[in-house]
Amino acid sequence: RSIRTSGIGKLVVTIVEGVDLKSSDPSGMSDPYCEVSMGSQEHKTRVCPQTLNPKWNSTMTFTVKDMEQDVLCITVFDRDFFSPNDFLGRTEVSLASLLKKGKGPWHERLLLHEVTTGEVLVKLELH
Repeated sequence: RSIRTSGIGKLVVTIVEGVDLKSSDPSGMSDPYCEVSMGSQEHKTRVCPQTLNPKWNSTMTFTVKDMEQDVLCITVFDRDFFSPNDFLGRTEVSLASLLKKGKGPWHERLLLHEVTTGEVLVKLELH
């Protein structure tokens, strides 16, 4: 097997918290969770009910296949029971950009895009 297909390491991701997320429910709150993906690998955090500042503290592991090309994508949704889940923003981190910052672990405050408000705090470690 080539290095590209067998994986060259692990990326351990902790989705720590969301800050000032968009309100999506009539109550002025949201029930936010994250879908986190890298290539075809995908994980989800738990739903935090009725908050705009969720504390997920959710750790997940991804197989790194290409340090130059792999990109971690984080998308935040509001969980709805009787209608489609609402989009609360997305953000990305390229592994190449992390490596330029030196040795990890890295603590990143990531602005959510395609929305007017919201950030996600993450901790990233390469093994």
